Amino acid sequence: NLTQLIEKAIAQYNHHTVLRFVKRTDEPNYVCFLKDKGCYSFLGRVGGVQNISLGDGCGYVGTIVHQLGHTIGLFHEHQRTDRDKYLNIYRNNVISGQEYHFQKTASYNELIFTSYDYTSIMHYGEYAFSKEPGKLKTMEAKDGTPLKEPYQKPGLTSNDIKTINKLYKY
Repeated sequence: NLTQLIEKAIAQYNHHTVLRFVKRTDEPNYVCFLKDKGCYSFLGRVGGVQNISLGDGCGYVGTIVHQLGHTIGLFHEHQRTDRDKYLNIYRNNVISGQEYHFQKTASYNELIFTSYDYTSIMHYGEYAFSKEPGKLKTMEAKDGTPLKEPYQKPGLTSNDIKTINKLYKY
């Protein structure tokens, strides 16, 4: 049941970070889960309703934790400006039109509080947007660490939690 998965994902933020997601009553800014095409959310607070799409194939706790991460302003780990120290990116293996998923974050937008985290919920897997998934890797850890997709992960890592708590500490 998707509602239960959403509740489990939210519980990770509520139990491990300074953030608290609560059921909406009349708050002007809120998150709304909907079933659209794909798994996505805008990056950071947009004001008013903030949609998180959980379309077909998005029904995993890790995927929902990942999309909530975007909602609170987290960028992809594999797009950090220092990622080339840790990853090889194989652009020729990326589906045409999907290359933007592998661009580095603009340095003026970036706040790095932790060491590079291959297991971050915000890190894509090694076949993300591959022309031939399972055959052509789009990225690979230089130290050989296997890179899993968010849906294959249980949720927030200790580094994810540190980053969130640093961003929202008040």
